[in-house]
This record gives sequence, C-alpha cells and structure tokens, in this order.
Amino acid sequence: MLAAVLVSYLNPVVNFIHTYRDSGAAKEHLRELQLENRHMHNRVQSADDPGVLEREARRQGMVEPGERPYVVKGLGK
Repeated sequence: MLAAVLVSYLNPVVNFIHTYRDSGAAKEHLRELQLENRHMHNRVQSADDPGVLEREARRQGMVEPGERPYVVKGLGK
C-alpha cells in the first residue's frame, strides 16, 4: 500500500522538476529578447539624429546634391 502511494507521488514530482528546468530556459530566452529589444529601441531613437541619417545614406552609396561620386575598383582583390 505504501509503495502505491509513493508511486502516485512520483509523476507529479518528475513533472515539477521538468517544469522548473524549463522555466530557467524560458527566463534566459526572455533576457535575450529584452536585450535585443533595448538594442532595437536605441536604433529607433538614434534614427532622428542627422549624423546617423547621413552615415546610413552614405553607407548605401548616396551622395548629397552637388557632390561628385567616385567608384574605386580593385580594392577587394
């Protein structure tokens, strides 16, 4: 009789252990997502800065009116 009672408690204990272990992984994933969210929020906030806008435009190959664009070939060799 005592063995039957002990076995009946075994499954909930195993489930509790699995749930506890999974909650740690979920907390770590939450921390990673929060960090990514902070980085994205900072990028959005800096998008209004004229220096950031100009840097991004230049990175994409844009030039200001009146500037003369140049193409330098053979740098990747």
